[in-house]
Amino acid sequence: MSERLDVVTDERMDKYLDITARALAKAVIAPPERSFNRRLAESYLDMAKSYYADAKHFREEGDYVTAFAAVNYAHAWLDCGARTGLFDVGGDDVLFTLFERSRPSTDGSSGSPRGARGCGGPPVRGRW
Repeated sequence: MSERLDVVTDERMDKYLDITARALAKAVIAPPERSFNRRLAESYLDMAKSYYADAKHFREEGDYVTAFAAVNYAHAWLDCGARTGLFDVGGDDVLFTLFERSRPSTDGSSGSPRGARGCGGPPVRGRW
């Protein structure tokens, strides 16, 4: 029997919370201290942390649908920050959706274990 894709299971919540926790740990605010973009980056990070905390709260309450929505919002804020350069993510195009994909290596592989597709935004078939 194949896994149901229309149900938010404990395993699925664990997976998405883990991905976003790793992304939160990796994202570093990039702009200089006294710049406008620094304040913008701090705001994006605050939003991501707030939605992540909400996701954990709703999960504990048993509201998996809202928890799933919140964890995806959290990751979207991180992806936006990474994609626009507000966060330095070390070129990680597995945890983040960057503007440009990593270039293929000389051996023909993508340079990323996931084909440089990233994981931000709404789930796309084969992406997560």
